[in-house]
Amino acid sequence: MTPGSSDGKGELTAGSGSLSSVAYRSGSRTAPSLPLSLDTNGMIQRWRRPASRTFRLAVLLAGVASLLLLLLLLLQQQLLPLLPPLLSTCSWPLVSDNGVRQSGAGVPSALLWTMMRSGSRLTQHLLAAHPCTFLTEEPLRGRLIEGLNASLGVLQNFLSCRISAHPDLVTQWINGSHLNDDRVREACRAYPALCWDGALLEAMCTASCFRLVRVAAQGLSVALALLQDHSFNTHVVHLVRDPRGMISSRRDLQGGRFEKFYADGRGAFFTEEEMDVAILCQRYQHDLAVATHLTRNNPDRYTLVRYEDLALRPRVELRRLYAFLGLPYTARVATTVSKHTLGVFAVEWDEHPYATRKNSNKIVFAWRRRLPFSEVDRIQQECGDVLRAYGYRHFTRRQYEEGQDSPLMPLPPPWTASGHGHGGDDGGD
Repeated sequence: MTPGSSDGKGELTAGSGSLSSVAYRSGSRTAPSLPLSLDTNGMIQRWRRPASRTFRLAVLLAGVASLLLLLLLLLQQQLLPLLPPLLSTCSWPLVSDNGVRQSGAGVPSALLWTMMRSGSRLTQHLLAAHPCTFLTEEPLRGRLIEGLNASLGVLQNFLSCRISAHPDLVTQWINGSHLNDDRVREACRAYPALCWDGALLEAMCTASCFRLVRVAAQGLSVALALLQDHSFNTHVVHLVRDPRGMISSRRDLQGGRFEKFYADGRGAFFTEEEMDVAILCQRYQHDLAVATHLTRNNPDRYTLVRYEDLALRPRVELRRLYAFLGLPYTARVATTVSKHTLGVFAVEWDEHPYATRKNSNKIVFAWRRRLPFSEVDRIQQECGDVLRAYGYRHFTRRQYEEGQDSPLMPLPPPWTASGHGHGGDDGGD
């Protein structure tokens, strides 16, 4: 059979030069011509080009999606335990890149100085919202530290990242009940061999752009001594709370109101001395004397914040504190503030004593529903000078029972002259 002929049942026809189309004739019907990609390079290229562009676009989009997912996981710190070889040499953002104020004294740091049940855990979460913060909680608690110099030495070593100088604290830091830097704790628990000597803790501490240490176990005089050492770029955030609210909170915790927490087998939280109103007010008075000295002589390195101001106006107070510490108030910080103060993101037990994600505006004066006036009057007699100094209202029985007046008043001098805190109404920010 020759090209262009058929066996009579049908006929194949082809144009000269190349087989560009095929027509099949059978009787009176003619099938439509169908294009083929077999004849010319031009046709092949025209058919391949769109498919190639689509494939490349799909690969590009998949790569972008993978990078975004990886970035999200890194931001959520989910991959950190999976990268132990990189932890000791990780490169967190440089201090200057984060907008953190630098000085010749080195990496900025802060001591959150407070007392137990003063809202210190909430304040700690809010101050540690910056992603390159290294957090240490209560290094002085539960230790046989005798004298101011011993306590001062521990704080100096932690602020200088000389953590391995205290081998007993390394184990406590990783496995204890206090909320130290979560990223390091998770990595150490997943890979214990990395953390036995404290080298990883020191590396992460050194790489940080801000170091925060919370202290509640000792008086403010230790902070006064530390501020005399100008080799540290350290600030003191002094957190106080209405003594009536603090004592009410301690009694709630000691008395077993938090039933779910006590179901874990926890014992007593406070000693008899820590529950004694007279002893508690003595600590308040001691810290008040030191705070008055600091606000007059070190106003650039010491600031006072009332828990009530922080709970009622969290964004106003946090912006002030971040500016004082030289830290940028970023969108991430603002999100953390909202999560911990609005109460809409709460995932913790409602009756957990250390829950921090609550509607802070509604719970700040909850102690007024729990303390009878007889207890309030006793605390006011023991801590009357402290209440007046920090701007807390002294109630009469009638005022207290009517419940119309806010316990919070404007801060009096010397705090107002130094720009501490906020006004005294109980409105929102």
